[in-house]
Amino acid sequence: MAGVIRAVSILCLVLALAIAPSAITQIRSIEAASPTAPTGLRVAGARLVDGHGDAVVLHGVDISGTEFACAQGGTPGHRGWSIFGGQPEDTPATIAAIQSWHVNAVRVPLNEDCWLGLNGIDPAFGGQSYRSAIGKFVTDLVEAGKYVIVDLHWNAPGDAIALSQQPMADADHASAFWSSVARFFAGNTNVLFDLYNEPFLYGTYFAMAHQDAWSCWLNGCSLNQFLTGGHPYTQRYGWQTAGMQQLVNTVRSAGASNVLIANGLNWANDDSGWMAHQPNDPLANLVAGWHEYEGEQCAAVACWSQTIAPIARKVPVIVGETGDNAGSGCHLANLPALVQWADSHAVSYVAWTFNPWGYTHDVLITDWKGTPSACEGRYYADHLAVLAANPGLVASQPAPDQSAVASDANGVLRVVYIVMLLFGVAILAYGLALATNIKAWQRGFPFSKMHSRRRHVPGVAIVACGAIVCLFAILLIYKSQFSMR
Repeated sequence: MAGVIRAVSILCLVLALAIAPSAITQIRSIEAASPTAPTGLRVAGARLVDGHGDAVVLHGVDISGTEFACAQGGTPGHRGWSIFGGQPEDTPATIAAIQSWHVNAVRVPLNEDCWLGLNGIDPAFGGQSYRSAIGKFVTDLVEAGKYVIVDLHWNAPGDAIALSQQPMADADHASAFWSSVARFFAGNTNVLFDLYNEPFLYGTYFAMAHQDAWSCWLNGCSLNQFLTGGHPYTQRYGWQTAGMQQLVNTVRSAGASNVLIANGLNWANDDSGWMAHQPNDPLANLVAGWHEYEGEQCAAVACWSQTIAPIARKVPVIVGETGDNAGSGCHLANLPALVQWADSHAVSYVAWTFNPWGYTHDVLITDWKGTPSACEGRYYADHLAVLAANPGLVASQPAPDQSAVASDANGVLRVVYIVMLLFGVAILAYGLALATNIKAWQRGFPFSKMHSRRRHVPGVAIVACGAIVCLFAILLIYKSQFSMR
């Protein structure tokens, strides 16, 4: 009987060992299929980290509609025709479609007038109705495991309707907008605040010709026209912009600690002056924003490496918009190079746009089921799937500055060369002591017991060796100094 029990026990153990891996895999699959809300996001040096302190690199999609439909069309006093543009963006099916793309971030553009209920926006599409709809959409996305970026996308000064994005945030309403948004989402650090979509401060827009674009970006300035969103393209009007520093101060004064994004100039593609004009965030929870499309000022690896990589070594960088033009033969000229470069530099990116629009560029899907568009959508979906299966392909921290590494190495070598020089000087001095019969320098050293008349021969030889060592060390020090420049 004992033998039977022993045999059954062994059989049960074998079956358990065989079944366990499959059971564990199924449990993990169930866990993966049941996303949980992320644990918050903050800046730690040059990285974004979650509530556990683990590094996070954002890979996501933009979804458009909430920036324009609520203000376009309608009648005076009842502007707008929808909140989501007649699209099922906020439905569980669409969120599930987004989920299938393996993204961890979604960017939702907002309209200043619609959020605040200004300038005749229909109450059905603005004010409390708009804020409630956006709030629920953001909450649903977070509960689906996504970080959400909300950005001030469309705005306008004075009593003009926000039917376009302006060169910069306006002092008339932007502070009220961000104060309200900050209070609304202050308890949810899974939401990031993109302070202004795409600044483009051209000289012809300045009220005074001597104004500097980066100073205006940081501190605000006076402009002489605004974009109408129709015809004419611009309209003459004097107004004051709100600088990035003012917007940072507004959010922090409202009590929100959320991560802030400050996009650069030239439609957010020029970050060349970002570090020199970095806004002061008392919480040090600010990242550099950057948009990148083919044909722009900074749309090549050389510019990314020269301009963006140095920023990424100081603060996190998020590409809030990028895309590609399918072109003939499904040739992608931008997206593959950008995302692969970004992956190697721990740079986050969000692609435009998760809307089934019938364009040949910058559109990721063909229907609300999330079917990838040909070329761009297919490439991006496949790339995200590969990253999801192989998270090690994405750098967890910025690539090191090779020039700095080389400089450090040169610094160490210079110390070695200086020691060599001092050694050469010591040899030279000893040789001189022998050659000139300075007895106080000779005690205990080689040749010190030789007859004084014979010491000058090795002394001269040692002087020659010391001189050679000194000259060689000086040459090496000079070369290392030159290579550090």
